[in-house]
Amino acid sequence: MLKGLLSLSRNLLPAGVTSRPPANVYSRVSWQKPNPGRSLCTRVTKDGALKGTDPALPTSAPEVAHSAYKLQGRIPTTYDKKVLLWTGRFKSEQDIPEMVSIEMLYAARNKIRVKICYIMIGVSVLACLAMVVSGKKALKRQETLTKLNLEKKAQLKSQFEREHEMVPGKGQ
Repeated sequence: MLKGLLSLSRNLLPAGVTSRPPANVYSRVSWQKPNPGRSLCTRVTKDGALKGTDPALPTSAPEVAHSAYKLQGRIPTTYDKKVLLWTGRFKSEQDIPEMVSIEMLYAARNKIRVKICYIMIGVSVLACLAMVVSGKKALKRQETLTKLNLEKKAQLKSQFEREHEMVPGKGQ
């Protein structure tokens, strides 16, 4: 009975379908037309022209290859000009061209960023040393935080007691 169902199901299937899938299931998708000679790869020659590996590509008018990742230059703003001057890329503002590559601007900004970080590190170290020195001077004068807090609390307590003495009828 099982053989009869299998043969019946095989008869219902279209003629090209077999019971066993091909060795590489992903090698050919049903909606793709098989064309082994067609390739989408292109090569760039030394003169910058595209050379296709597909014979169907037109070879009479070679196109100039443009990289999709290469960014073109831009006109620097006043801030960009200052950054280029601070990094030492140019000597004066008159030396800066009208169009500057974006890579040059990025490099200059990164250089400024690193210099600012070094300055911040130096200022932080100097501030720490100043706090250590001022703390040691305060210790010599007997000015500790616990002593200052006790004096402040005693002053607040005496002020609170004076305020409650002045108010009549607020006795305990």
